[in-house]
Amino acid sequence: MSFLYPRLLRVPARELAKQYRELSAAELAGSWTTSDESAVYVATGGDRVPAAKLADLRELVVDLAHSSGFPNEPSAQQKSSFDLALAVLLHSEMGIDPAEAAAGDIWAFLALIVLPDVAHWRYPNPPGDRVRGTDLTRHVFGRLWWRAYLIYAPEDEEPYAALTVLGEAAFDQIYARRTALGGSPHLVKSILRVWNSLDFQDFSRGVTGVSERAVLQDFLKRLLRLAPFVIFEAVEEQALVTELRAVAEEALSAMLVNAGMPEEEAVVRVAHVLTDAGSAPQISPLPDSVRTMRRRRDSSVSRSMFSLDPVASTEHAAAAEPQPIWQQVVPEVEPLQSYKAYEGQSFGDPRELGLRALADAVTEVVSVEGPVRAERVYRLITRLNGGRLRDNARTALVEATKYAKRENMIDAENHLGRNGFAGATLRLPDHPICVLRERGPRELDEIPEREIAAAVRMLQEAEPDVELDDVIKRVSLLFGYERCTRNVFEAIAESAARYPT
Repeated sequence: MSFLYPRLLRVPARELAKQYRELSAAELAGSWTTSDESAVYVATGGDRVPAAKLADLRELVVDLAHSSGFPNEPSAQQKSSFDLALAVLLHSEMGIDPAEAAAGDIWAFLALIVLPDVAHWRYPNPPGDRVRGTDLTRHVFGRLWWRAYLIYAPEDEEPYAALTVLGEAAFDQIYARRTALGGSPHLVKSILRVWNSLDFQDFSRGVTGVSERAVLQDFLKRLLRLAPFVIFEAVEEQALVTELRAVAEEALSAMLVNAGMPEEEAVVRVAHVLTDAGSAPQISPLPDSVRTMRRRRDSSVSRSMFSLDPVASTEHAAAAEPQPIWQQVVPEVEPLQSYKAYEGQSFGDPRELGLRALADAVTEVVSVEGPVRAERVYRLITRLNGGRLRDNARTALVEATKYAKRENMIDAENHLGRNGFAGATLRLPDHPICVLRERGPRELDEIPEREIAAAVRMLQEAEPDVELDDVIKRVSLLFGYERCTRNVFEAIAESAARYPT
């Protein structure tokens, strides 16, 4: 259950912060309360957090602080352990939605009304942004809730273990870019998975001005340039990890070469950093104090009525021909068309081809695979040339797509949105606007939204009494995703909402 929390508006928050700034934690111990006459609630409806829950939350946080030396001045190790444990506690106990947690006034209320002593113990004589909520990347409590939220993996045995991968300063580099990157738990967890697998031990040996922090900054800048063209949430985890590794490799190489290292030596050094980066890394477990205080959530998920039976008889499986996935999911409808993938020769380096030649290449792929997402066309053309889709190649391909549309070589749909032509669906002018096919070699973000919506409608028409959530899970299976993750679910639901008929 989620709650609405009181909000301490800016003027009273500023006055209290100024009044409390010079006081010690011991002096503030008697100043806490669970309400304030100047606090307000957002007028969106919902259950307001009970005063008893605020009191319980305070008790839990104070007990945790005592284990780290409160009210005496903590050591650096005590501060680090406290922050890790507090992140888990706040996320697991508060019952607050991300939309609510994005409001700095809520965190100002906690820091100045409910927990002023703990806030000023953790940051004595604090600057305003530590307690007033003007910058959530620096707030004593808010920054920790968001760190836990963005890495929380309920399917893992230790769902908060990724908190140990990056330190606070490094994590803030990600969260400070939350508009484009840091607001996506799927992307943040994939970044942490990649970063945890890198070996920086000897990376900066013999060069100056190169550090893991500098590499992370360069890596994030490269991701920011990709953000307008890629829907990270729609990319499967392993595919996203692969792409992020490629971006990390670019950042690592650029840092070494720019620092004066010969390219040949830089290739060897980067290869060492990336050693075994493709495997699933082991994340260091949380400290015992964190695991002890964490309340385990019930992570058991009942099987959907549409899940395929994983325990079919071995003898039967050996004797029967395997059914196509569409037939296992919805046998009462006509078979889906198989997906015809382009299998021609390389067109050459898209960065070096002329505009007309590149437009011809785009059109040829579209003639085979259309309707097809432009991003898939771009990836395919660069892959045929033995490369990966980078900014300069994407720019050339987008210009070629615009040219092809102007010349009526292709039609483009959804090219006016945030992602421009990179997010468009392409087809030949005389081809149907939508063709429902098997997934084939496509990733979810490469399947046209109309095609996904058509799959939803097909299953709804076959069984009109089935709830939409269950239909979406069946569509997930239909396209080969046996595990309907939140990202897959949301991508299918958004497509269905965009094209309801």
